[in-house]
Amino acid sequence: MLPMIAVREQLGILLAADATTLAPASLANKIGLVINNFALTENLHAADLTLASTNGLSPLAGVTGAQVVGLDPVTLQQKIVIKPPAGGFQWLTSGSFSGAITIYGYALLDTTLATLLAAALLPAPITVNAAGFLIDIDPVELTIVLSPIS
Repeated sequence: MLPMIAVREQLGILLAADATTLAPASLANKIGLVINNFALTENLHAADLTLASTNGLSPLAGVTGAQVVGLDPVTLQQKIVIKPPAGGFQWLTSGSFSGAITIYGYALLDTTLATLLAAALLPAPITVNAAGFLIDIDPVELTIVLSPIS
């Protein structure tokens, strides 16, 4: 059975306001840059990922409370946008490097970095090896496809 648009839209509305996942009330979820190569599957866990934590690449906290949700006017897919902190989900490398750091993707985790909520691979890995590199992943979006359930 194919659910109608009103049912599909409710999925995003409920998730974007869910305090146990995407909309914590007091301690914001974080976005971390992943520095190990990984396979993107729904069975991925936080322990499977190595997050960058030095040289200005530490995880950034988003914003608490309900996230932004709406329909893409072209595809009609529903998008949940994770609200960024002031300045956005941007990292500026700093300090000295003993070697290159390669970033393969990024992950949305709870505030303790123990629970993985979502992850994405970058189109191509990014390698940084000095201060002054800017990594920008705004906006951070989750997409609910046209037929998420049947």
